[in-house]
Amino acid sequence: MSVSKDLILSELRRVKGPDLESNIVDLGLVSEIMQKDGRVYFSITVPAEKAEELEPLRQAAQKVVADIEGVAGATAVLTAEAAPGASASPVAGTGAGSNVSEHPRVAEARARMAGQSGGGAGAAPKGPQAGAGAKQDGVPNVKHLIAIASGKGGVGKSTTTVNLALGLQAIGLKVGILDADIFGPSQPRLLGITGRPTAAEGNIVNPLSGYGLKVMSMGFLVEEGTPIVWRGPMVVQALQQMLFQVAWGELDVVLIDMPPGTGDVQLTMAQQVPLSGAVIVSTPQDLALIDARKGLAMFQQVNVPVLGIVENMSTFVCPKCGEESHIFGHGGARIEAQKLSVPFLGGVPLHMEIREKSDTGQPITATAPDSPHAQIYRDIAAHIWAEVENVSGHGLKAPKLDLADDGASLNVAFEGGAEGALSAEMLRVMSPSAEVQGHSESQRVTVAKKKNVKITQLQPVGNYAVKIHFDDGHNTGLFAWSYLDTLLQEKDELWAKYLGELEAQGLDRG
Repeated sequence: MSVSKDLILSELRRVKGPDLESNIVDLGLVSEIMQKDGRVYFSITVPAEKAEELEPLRQAAQKVVADIEGVAGATAVLTAEAAPGASASPVAGTGAGSNVSEHPRVAEARARMAGQSGGGAGAAPKGPQAGAGAKQDGVPNVKHLIAIASGKGGVGKSTTTVNLALGLQAIGLKVGILDADIFGPSQPRLLGITGRPTAAEGNIVNPLSGYGLKVMSMGFLVEEGTPIVWRGPMVVQALQQMLFQVAWGELDVVLIDMPPGTGDVQLTMAQQVPLSGAVIVSTPQDLALIDARKGLAMFQQVNVPVLGIVENMSTFVCPKCGEESHIFGHGGARIEAQKLSVPFLGGVPLHMEIREKSDTGQPITATAPDSPHAQIYRDIAAHIWAEVENVSGHGLKAPKLDLADDGASLNVAFEGGAEGALSAEMLRVMSPSAEVQGHSESQRVTVAKKKNVKITQLQPVGNYAVKIHFDDGHNTGLFAWSYLDTLLQEKDELWAKYLGELEAQGLDRG
């Protein structure tokens, strides 16, 4: 049974406002009181610059409501009002400075996100409050966080993010995506994911999954087309909860699909989230490059390594006549990368199939892994991972590679590190490709009858990987140096596991 709103307001009148004379209700600071499953959610509007200072006020208000008989728990969140004389941004509810009614779906989503903040009497939410500037510790069990950013919208950043995530997965990594564009979430549609996150243990929620990627997005909490009218501090708090209070599991990397631009939200995320690096996505045209330069400068100012620039919509090849057209110019991002002394990661063409598959939730890197466009994304992803390892001090120099026994084995020798022979059979059946690895553990294929397979060609990819061609036609695996190093160091264990899988499935080596 719900507790009356009047009773809640009456109890909140016991909490003095920032002036220490009037109470927070009579000052008009309380808004958006909602009840769900016996819990009460509400907002307190405060000056943005005092949000951290007024955290004890939030805790006190939360406690008096949680202590009401019949209330199972309470969550209060701080929202920020516009500074005097500034144009007020719209905010939900009826608190000070508000002038827009928030859509019920968005209010419910906000309450759900706020509900992950603890909710018990006197409990403070995890993660920094609005206005806090301290960089947080890493996300549990996630090794790296990488921001995929652009200075402006419309450059294909979200499409690039999902295909790069699948490209990283194709080289043997466990990957997640945080869709940080609160106002225009794209990842649910790009991955064809529907549904709502479920509660995990404690104050944590489970992400959804698509093509083997763990994904969290505001798009799972509100319907497409539902307007979200939140101020910056509320957006930042929601993003921190979507990152730090999600059961990501053991992941090598989470890609953060950043909102476009270089405003307060982007800067706060760059300052407070422990990023391993950032990737800038731009089209070749001058206007996009101007904004890309701003985004790059923002990350450099807060000491986040810029891993490189991707040139999206780099060129267009007519599917009928084959003529190549540079609709947005060509090579601008490569030139800009050289000017700014950051790596140029690669160019992605403007192509109908990429767009069509993205619109239908079937990203090309997963659903057409043999296409040249999927290969481009995998190459860029491998380059990004090499840059991450270099930045983190774990980068490997190109090993010496020599074919032996007429292609039946490959001798690999890292300078000052692991060395040894890897059979062509082992490399084939453990190829880091979508064809073998799938997009989840359940989709992974135990490849049989490859005892006599041979390597026909080694094709270097930059200074970070090699593509191995086999005589059975397989050539989509991109073997990064780190993956070859893992195969060398864990060869016996991995081979024994493979033989066990063959026996369990009634297969043989042929």
